[in-house]
Amino acid sequence: MSELKQTVPQDSAIRDSVRLAAEDLVRSNGLKPPLGLMHLKRHAAALNASLELDGRGFDHYAMIVLNNALWAPYFPHIALKQRLLLLPFCLRKQPECSADHDDLGLICRGCGRCSIPNLSSKADALDMPVLVAESSSAVADWVEQGMIQAVVGVSCLDSLEKSFPAMIRSAVPGIAVPLLRDGCRDTAFDPADLERAMSVPQDTEVHAFPYGLIRETISGLFTPGGVSAYIPDNLLREEAVRALTAHGKHYRPKITVGCYAALNPTRADLPEYLKPVALAVECFHKASLIHDDIEDGDAERYGEPACHVRLGLAPALNLGDYLIGLGYRLFCHDSVPHEMRAALCEEAAQAHCELSLGQAKEFEALGKRNLQLDDCLEIHRLKTAPAFRVAIYAGAIAAGRFGELRDLFHDFSDRLGAAYQLYDDLEDAADNPASAVDVQIRSKNWDREKARAETIRMYQAERDGIYELLETVGDVPLKIFLYRLAGKVLNDV
Repeated sequence: MSELKQTVPQDSAIRDSVRLAAEDLVRSNGLKPPLGLMHLKRHAAALNASLELDGRGFDHYAMIVLNNALWAPYFPHIALKQRLLLLPFCLRKQPECSADHDDLGLICRGCGRCSIPNLSSKADALDMPVLVAESSSAVADWVEQGMIQAVVGVSCLDSLEKSFPAMIRSAVPGIAVPLLRDGCRDTAFDPADLERAMSVPQDTEVHAFPYGLIRETISGLFTPGGVSAYIPDNLLREEAVRALTAHGKHYRPKITVGCYAALNPTRADLPEYLKPVALAVECFHKASLIHDDIEDGDAERYGEPACHVRLGLAPALNLGDYLIGLGYRLFCHDSVPHEMRAALCEEAAQAHCELSLGQAKEFEALGKRNLQLDDCLEIHRLKTAPAFRVAIYAGAIAAGRFGELRDLFHDFSDRLGAAYQLYDDLEDAADNPASAVDVQIRSKNWDREKARAETIRMYQAERDGIYELLETVGDVPLKIFLYRLAGKVLNDV
């Protein structure tokens, strides 16, 4: 039997009933955005069943309306000037429209033949930016830079269906207004739906996630001058500065600062003590890379000779040890409040113990050549999860909210680390006796295709478990941050 074609109800009374039922479902169940795709599908199916609309091809429409209902209560916390009105090309009057377009989208001449000039004027009056385009990579860049915090989008159901999974995992607040019919000519939408979406008022308390400020803070810190300000003048200073600044995206410090910002969504600045805390996290990471290259016998890092190849084995070991000590010293920097220092050091020490234990287990198993899947997954957890955990924990400790969130962050980091390592195992171009794929080939006598298929299944289970865990988070800014973090780490957006 062919799959039921998805469509938008043409009867405005049905559309209103779906919208009101979605708003009631969100309120009665205490749902908070973002909601994972699996949960969204389940709730949308229940919504349609309650209205006796199941089996009529309104499933995707109900999901969109439900997602709108989830985000609508959060929209007042987003400044109007950071809500983008995204309109499709197909609203223009064709073939009469003579407007040009550039890489971003349509350059409307305001001739008045279609609704675009009127809608743009309404948005301008609200101080909302407008973009007329079918889709644009610039929107993702604007969100990443913090210029845009939310999107009000008009689009056909087909386009919304294709973009929906990524929209959910990227956790960009959005209200979608589906076109009443597909096709690129003579399209129309419900003006009342768009009016509601555009007229959501701005609250006095806004939650503008400071992407730009985080990026500027990290890029300014990880320069030779920025790092040198925190390192004493000694024989290892030059190499320490080089290790911390020469390469890498400084992703873990960004996690630390991002976690702090998510837990303080109304704060417009970042405290000075976040800099040594973030720098400490990078010290630990770069030390682990130096030691890993020695232990794994890797001759290159970032396309250049590894530290132990360039300096020699003993000096490289010493530099790694120095960076670890420097990290603990930075956690106790004069600017870091005294009440935070013990927790920062305690959690970093625990992570170092786990990382070392994971490496020891790997050495033992590889020496015996009898690594089993459970051992492999435990090594993955010990070697990967603690690095994520320290970065997140440090941000929570700096924000003064570690105690209430420790268990959540621990489970999140464990699942994220496991999923990341399984994903990484799938990317191995050569045989790797410590990867889940190769372990299953040897221990279960499987061919590579079957081992890869099972590793993909395990990865997907861990990934789904992450999003399942996040359904327990009621703090919307924090939930958005963790969704985006998972998507970035797992290349899932």
